[in-house]
Amino acid sequence: MAAGHRTAPALRRRRRLATRLIAGVLTILAVVLLVLGATIVELTRQDLAERLDGSLRQATGRAITFTGPDGPQARDPLDAPGQPVGVLVVATQEGEVSTASYRAESGEAEPLPEEDVEALRTAGAFEAETPDERGFGDRRRSVGTEQGRLTTVELSVGEYRVESVARAREDTERVLVVGLPTTSVDETVGELVATMAGGSVLALLTTAVAGTVVVRRSLRPLEQVSAAAARVARLPLASGEVSLADQQVPGDLAEPGTEVGEVGHALNSLLDNVDSALAARQHSETRLRQFVADASHELRTPLAAVRGYTDMLQLTEPLTEHGRASLTRVEQQTLRMTALVEDLLLLARLDEGRAPQLRETDLAELMAEALTDASAAGPDHRWSLDVPESPVPVRADAAQLGQVLANLLSNARKHTPAGTAVTAAITSTEDGWAQASVLDEGPGIPAAFQDQLFERFSRLDTSRTSREGSTGLGLSIVRSVVTAHGGDVTVDSRPGRTLFTVRLPLHTA
Repeated sequence: MAAGHRTAPALRRRRRLATRLIAGVLTILAVVLLVLGATIVELTRQDLAERLDGSLRQATGRAITFTGPDGPQARDPLDAPGQPVGVLVVATQEGEVSTASYRAESGEAEPLPEEDVEALRTAGAFEAETPDERGFGDRRRSVGTEQGRLTTVELSVGEYRVESVARAREDTERVLVVGLPTTSVDETVGELVATMAGGSVLALLTTAVAGTVVVRRSLRPLEQVSAAAARVARLPLASGEVSLADQQVPGDLAEPGTEVGEVGHALNSLLDNVDSALAARQHSETRLRQFVADASHELRTPLAAVRGYTDMLQLTEPLTEHGRASLTRVEQQTLRMTALVEDLLLLARLDEGRAPQLRETDLAELMAEALTDASAAGPDHRWSLDVPESPVPVRADAAQLGQVLANLLSNARKHTPAGTAVTAAITSTEDGWAQASVLDEGPGIPAAFQDQLFERFSRLDTSRTSREGSTGLGLSIVRSVVTAHGGDVTVDSRPGRTLFTVRLPLHTA
């Protein structure tokens, strides 16, 4: 996978589009429900408070009307018809409390605790100003409102809404305080809040479930488009013949006009362009391989003729020392050119996908033969062989696999100084693999170059000195042949130690 691609864990850390859409809808709905609920609760509370104030004024009016004139004939305001349970009445004369009681839940009048009387006094419920003239029996004045002063007070018997009305007779100032509990308002508002909260939670849950179903169903076509793109991303596009015609998004998902259709249409257009580019690349590579194969094949005959004529000249013609040296140089370059042509021809055949001629081959025997040839070509190196006594069978093309081992040993010989120890080893693993390794104690390969090591015409003579000409195709042939045999090749290098390892499937009868 390319470095620029996002990995799957990185993608999973980001929430899916469906999740983000549903979360966004739920957030908006929650805010709307919160604002709407708060507005409804506040309006309801205000309406209930206004109704309570209306009931309080009616209770005050009944109390004043029922009490009648002061004196022995005066009646208790709590006894007025229609006075609800919980109503309280406090009467003051010249600032002194003359009556303070409330109607309990039993319907009987109960004295108002002294602490509640003081709470009313502290709240200013007993304050009054000069009264207006309205007649004796219902004389009252308004302090703060048209009907009377309204105050909310927290008492030991509960929270009360009270109205203070000033009454005057002759030179005596009296204040009548009537109150109703706010319990009904608080309970109603509390029930409304609970109902709104429960309804909001139910609405959010319903929206979450229904939204999940709808959003996922709506995004299912987009997931199909994404799956098509993922299938293309998994294809080996780097080399070989690749067709993307059967990987396109189906027609019903690639019709412009919808968001998904636009994405599908754009993806299909992209795949068409990529498919055309891949076809052009494949055509170019095919022509190039054919050219290399044809050129290599055609060059073999003239190169063989050049070698033949040089041999004939050396044997039949009198040559000066300089002429003999020049002819030897021609022969060496001809041999090098022949090796390059043979390598190119082998790579061209491998690129064409020709299957190797497989038969059972002893990998240990091939390594022993390759090491014998390498030690003869490089007597100034210290060669050692480590192979098991029993055969290590693999199914392989013996000629191609022999060239793989020869190339690895030749690579160690050419790119290390004289006296370097080189060890060739053959082993087998319990999981069914045969391993051929070549270890040298040379200067090593820089880490930055190891990724390019198996590319064609790749050379690095700065750290691993090459004392002989190299085509730069040896390790490329190694990888191509090993891959064609179903194996793999790796390199592990550091200063003083370079290890090439070839793994091939172990053949079992």
